[in-house]
Amino acid sequence: MSKTKQYKAFGLVIESEFPIPQLSTVFEANNDVQIVSARLRGVVDPEAPTTTEGGCIIPTLTDTLFRVTNGNLIEADICEEDTESNVAVYLTGSCMGAILVQRGFMLLHGSCVTDGKRSVLITGDSGAGKSTTAAEFLRRGWKLVTDDVTCIFDRDGVPMVQSSYPSQKLWQDALDHYDKTDDDIHSLYFSENREKFGVNVSDSFFDGVCPLSMVVRLIPAEHTTFLSPIEGMAKVDQLMRNTCAPRLFQTIHLLKLAHLWSESSYSCAADYLSLCIFSNPILVSRLVIDFGKPSQIRVAPGSSFSVPSELK
Repeated sequence: MSKTKQYKAFGLVIESEFPIPQLSTVFEANNDVQIVSARLRGVVDPEAPTTTEGGCIIPTLTDTLFRVTNGNLIEADICEEDTESNVAVYLTGSCMGAILVQRGFMLLHGSCVTDGKRSVLITGDSGAGKSTTAAEFLRRGWKLVTDDVTCIFDRDGVPMVQSSYPSQKLWQDALDHYDKTDDDIHSLYFSENREKFGVNVSDSFFDGVCPLSMVVRLIPAEHTTFLSPIEGMAKVDQLMRNTCAPRLFQTIHLLKLAHLWSESSYSCAADYLSLCIFSNPILVSRLVIDFGKPSQIRVAPGSSFSVPSELK
């Protein structure tokens, strides 16, 4: 294990004992989050959603365990057979998700892009092509705000998105369509005999906070591209089905009941949903896209992709 480094993600300065190549390194006097090695196996119950100290336990597909506490500490007990890349995926994914939830943010599963005037959160079922579609927006001059997990908070009644870090997760077949050097790409993991990569997009990254203008549900289709609004209470289903890690929200609920967490932190998600449903500060729509190859929806859209006029 290398010496500690400082990284930046989701507007937070993170000091880690473990390498996280997806994140940009920084040099700051103070840290918001610490990631440290700790003995957890045999000490905590990996099946328990919380600990008596208010921490969130995150098990993995290996024997590695993580504990996230107080929105500022990630403890990691790494098994010998685990890889650095797999550990980094958990640290930037489930662990950072727990950190953000504990800090009172709302998390939605999807990729967010901006053209400088508005931001669009692209959601959809697993394998629908969220990151690939976001990459196509980037090719057309938009900037990446977040990939895979979008962090949202309320500012004076307006839902705001906090940028994550300048990296996208893309499958090999999607990556083949983009002009990236080996220095911009690193392997993350294999799944179902396919390899997923982390792709550096520093040159197309928006670093900061921007208002959320629209949430779209991505639906791959053939020979058509259009937007259609989602109305009324159907918005609730769209937002809830894309809420990240419902177990983490259950954890916050339990902590609230145990008086271990603040009312303001717990109410963030409920307040955000109320804003979306009743105040209508953002649009919630279906984005139906012609992928050109409907039988291979994970393949990058290529030249057949066009940005709907409503988003231009």
